[in-house]
Amino acid sequence: MSGHPDLASSLMNWTLLQNSLWVSGGAALLATGLGFIAALWLNALDARWRRPLFVLALVALILPPFLVSNCWLHLLGLNGVWRRWWPGNIYSLGGATWILALLTWPLALLFISSAWRRLEPAMLESDPALTGGALVRWLLWPLARGAAGLAALVAFVLALNNFAVPAILQVKVLPAELWVNFNTHLDPARALAASWPLITIPAALVILLRRSSTAVSWNFEQGAATASALRRQLGAGWFWMSGLLTVAVLGLSVGLPLVELLTEPRTWAELPKVWRALPGEVWQTFWLSAATASLCVVLGLAAWKWPLGGWIWWPFLVPGVFLGIGLIFLCNRPGLMPLYRSAGIVLLAWTLRYAALAWYGLAQALRATDRHLADAARLESASRWDQLRYAQWPQIAPQDGAVWGLTYLLCLWDVETLVLIYPPGGETLALRVFNLLHYGHTAQVNALCLLLLGLALAPWLLLRMVMAVRKVNE
Repeated sequence: MSGHPDLASSLMNWTLLQNSLWVSGGAALLATGLGFIAALWLNALDARWRRPLFVLALVALILPPFLVSNCWLHLLGLNGVWRRWWPGNIYSLGGATWILALLTWPLALLFISSAWRRLEPAMLESDPALTGGALVRWLLWPLARGAAGLAALVAFVLALNNFAVPAILQVKVLPAELWVNFNTHLDPARALAASWPLITIPAALVILLRRSSTAVSWNFEQGAATASALRRQLGAGWFWMSGLLTVAVLGLSVGLPLVELLTEPRTWAELPKVWRALPGEVWQTFWLSAATASLCVVLGLAAWKWPLGGWIWWPFLVPGVFLGIGLIFLCNRPGLMPLYRSAGIVLLAWTLRYAALAWYGLAQALRATDRHLADAARLESASRWDQLRYAQWPQIAPQDGAVWGLTYLLCLWDVETLVLIYPPGGETLALRVFNLLHYGHTAQVNALCLLLLGLALAPWLLLRMVMAVRKVNE
């Protein structure tokens, strides 16, 4: 092969593509199956139990990938505490598939639960003999089939373009190899040309999403009558089996990483040392994430009426490494050096990557507002700013806070977008964690993850303090 570098490169890329497809396809199938089982149980529960469990599932969706990976390395790594009971190799395609499935299964839960909002008690009670497996086969699965397929596609693309998990597990897939290829040759054009599957597959998903007739509603409240009827028709066997599996999945995806992080004594011993060593990085991580989230919200409010379509999701669906290499190609030029060598490149990269979340979330919230209030404000000759401030903002403030918080969290955990473009002195806590994971510094990694979780809670705690002060002053 040494005499034919192009042939060797093509074969290597084909092997990497095969590995990527195996990992992402396996993760999507496993995540969809787990999400379907969880949806069965959660939608049959009373509201007082369903709500907190849905929130717990969302925690699984937004946990940092490196925190979950570090947990499973501690359990099943070369010197893992579970290796005596499970001889499998976590540094493998199967290990990457397992971790990515644990990170993405709530997507299927949310999509399928949305599809089952069309389920009414009359549909269940019309045929009392339709119970257990027959109910799932002939009623629940047909209702959820389109949503499950859409969830599987989204999970497939997110797993295909995930960089952090395969890189930490040293699994050779296209996004990780794209990073290595660029670091080796420092040729953005060559790296971008070699990553064509990572560009075309998200583009195909965008086209499918635009043409899809599956409507996804993000309100997951189910009527008490429907939950009760579904629980009765499922039967005790299906209900308790799906419940046990769901609790197990929640424990593996949320419980284990958090318990392993919070109960490890060395984590708390290293925390003061890490805090004293990295105060600048803590502050830098906070303000960059908060500024990006605020910028995305402002752009979302300004552009929510623009017909941007599905293509605004493309920067979110492609690998962050690809986006970073593209920005190097565009911005590493004499006239743009002030931007390229400053925190501005971080704000630009994150805004491009996560703007779709704010645009979509705020557009949905603003379309659901009471139009009569906005019309009344326009009749009073109110400016667009006054309409937003007095008529729309009081109605969308909770949704705006949720969009801001989600964008803030994603920026806190982001590694792959910045790993190639962060300026000198611009390292974030997530990048520090990613670099330390390659050298086995588990205690320091856990302490850094604890700091990141503290930063994640900081805006909420600050808001609670402000509200408490206002209440006292009133």
